[in-house]
Amino acid sequence: MEDGLMKKRSGCRIRALPLVWMTVFFVLIVIVSGWQPTSSEARPMSEKTLVVARSGEPEWLNPVAGHQHPDSDMALFRGLFKIDAKNELVPDMAQSWEVSPDGRIYTIRLRPHIRWHDGIPFTAEDVRFTLDAIQNPKNHSGLKTEVEEITKVEVVDSLTVRISLSRPLAPLLSKLRIGLIPKHLLEGKDFNTDPFNHVRPVGTGPFKFAEWKRGEYLVLVANPDFYGGRPKLDRIIYKFIPDPNVRLVQLKKGEIDIALISPKQVSAIRPSDGIVVEVVEKSADYRVMMFNFRHPLFQDVRVRQAVQYATDRQTLVDGALLGYGHPAYGPLQFNWAGAKEIPRHNHDLKKAEILLHEAGWTRGNDGILEKEGRRFSFHLTAGSNDPLRVDLATLLAGQLKQVGIEAVVEVKDFTSFKIQEVEALILGGGFADEPDDDLYRFFSSHLGKEGRNYSGYQNDTVDRLLEEGRSTLNPEARKRIYQEIQRELIVNPPYNFLVYLKPLYAVRKGVAGFTHKIFGHKTTPLWNVEEWSVEGRP
Repeated sequence: MEDGLMKKRSGCRIRALPLVWMTVFFVLIVIVSGWQPTSSEARPMSEKTLVVARSGEPEWLNPVAGHQHPDSDMALFRGLFKIDAKNELVPDMAQSWEVSPDGRIYTIRLRPHIRWHDGIPFTAEDVRFTLDAIQNPKNHSGLKTEVEEITKVEVVDSLTVRISLSRPLAPLLSKLRIGLIPKHLLEGKDFNTDPFNHVRPVGTGPFKFAEWKRGEYLVLVANPDFYGGRPKLDRIIYKFIPDPNVRLVQLKKGEIDIALISPKQVSAIRPSDGIVVEVVEKSADYRVMMFNFRHPLFQDVRVRQAVQYATDRQTLVDGALLGYGHPAYGPLQFNWAGAKEIPRHNHDLKKAEILLHEAGWTRGNDGILEKEGRRFSFHLTAGSNDPLRVDLATLLAGQLKQVGIEAVVEVKDFTSFKIQEVEALILGGGFADEPDDDLYRFFSSHLGKEGRNYSGYQNDTVDRLLEEGRSTLNPEARKRIYQEIQRELIVNPPYNFLVYLKPLYAVRKGVAGFTHKIFGHKTTPLWNVEEWSVEGRP
């Protein structure tokens, strides 16, 4: 017996030796290679996981802060209304509504049986709390100007809220797309510092917060109790990848499923990569050269019109966008309120030179315009994280030089400067739905200091029409007003409109949910994220 036991023990030692050496070998590999296990949340699992590449990262996970990250905002938080596939406003957490004859009181009935991610029922108290939080001057919210006409929010019952206005506000329901936040978690807390903003966000959307590793990724998991039905995906991973070339490499490797790509990257995608390039044929997403009206060069409207005439927009579309775009002449070209016929400053160097001469500019010895001892030279800034804007700036500078204007291209990280302080900037904007969103916040002189009127544009006619557009409830009458604004912004321009984009998204085969519509600036293809699905992975 003892001999047999010794043989068994000896056999155990013999079988264990290879495992020991394998362990030692694996440890040596780890030390040499520097490999580290990744978080289980950040690594695509066997579940239905969608991996999304984003160039930027949110500042907060609180939609009321106003620093929006559209993908995560729409997945985590929902508002009373939303935009559908036709860019029409439809109810989301609202069920029905009534408007008083004078347009100053809105009574909104909420959908029943909606719960926050922590299981607490969503009620009218949360609507009031959210709107009060936005208007509270102590809170860090960039949305105050969106709802400044609201004078009172009353809770009629648990599922009914009444909103009173200082004056009629036609786009109010569109403003109520703002993601709502829970009263029971934030009441009495410091809105600006509470962990809710970064590590404990709770919404009513189709996905719930799981993990956020700063600078790397954000993970959301499916909300099985979503009022619209459980989403098809189990989780979403947003990977923050500022470099577009890195995004393309990871797409080809199958490490991400969808990413915005540049026109120059399309030719690098092969059929064998298993990637479909979705081309959004129409978008309201424009790129412009913003004139800073604080700079003396741009005070004279003739100078700004000359810059428009000196711009060859079709060449910009062909050169920077490789044809994936449309020439831009003004705002609202792809908005429902836009006019079919608008003034167009087509490329005309002779007209540009005549206007500049009328404004008192003459050519100097080096070919650059001069006036009263000053050269017509300024810095044209473009964000370093967007090669397309850099290309537009470079091509535009070459075009302007033909009429004696020197635009010195300056490529900077967006976090390194304030927009109001640059002399001119390649800027993005434009929406396909509510025209007030496309115009008021950017061109009202009322918002020159506290809003997004970055250029400092002031135009009494535009100010008057913007106010009329906001207070006019009849849709056809509003449309005529916005068409008049559109024309005025072309004749007396705050921007030199350059191009409208045809956004390009690379999507891995097996991923479903991409729905084409007219996109706007920062419109995310995940606007219907609860309908997306993914099958298989390379």
